[in-house]
Amino acid sequence: MKQLWAKFFSGSSQLGRRGERRACRWLAKQGYQILQRNFRLGRDEADIIARAPDGKTLVFVEVKTRRASNPSPEESINRKKQYRLVRLAVKYRQKTRCEDQPIRFDAIAIQWPKKGNPQFHHYPGAFEAPF
Repeated sequence: MKQLWAKFFSGSSQLGRRGERRACRWLAKQGYQILQRNFRLGRDEADIIARAPDGKTLVFVEVKTRRASNPSPEESINRKKQYRLVRLAVKYRQKTRCEDQPIRFDAIAIQWPKKGNPQFHHYPGAFEAPF
């Protein structure tokens, strides 16, 4: 059990969690209100759900953190991931009874070398709903 626990909290999953925490702090400084982190409905998950600084728009944020620049973090947000995030957004709006609120899908790409500071790239409206 101890080995399984250590494996779960090592490597890329730990880097991903660090990136998500840093992304939340960065978004909050930009005026976003963080509503949920690692929100799951069935097989779908949103790294961050926030309210935009306009106070109206629900923002579903996919965070990708990588050590190296090749491939870039942005490249890993494929159509399948986009579809699942949109599907989650539809369910979330129904569950929270906020179907009338506008939604947006953002991406935050973080390159975080072993030595040095992370480089953030925020892409508001990174993609549209594919359906």
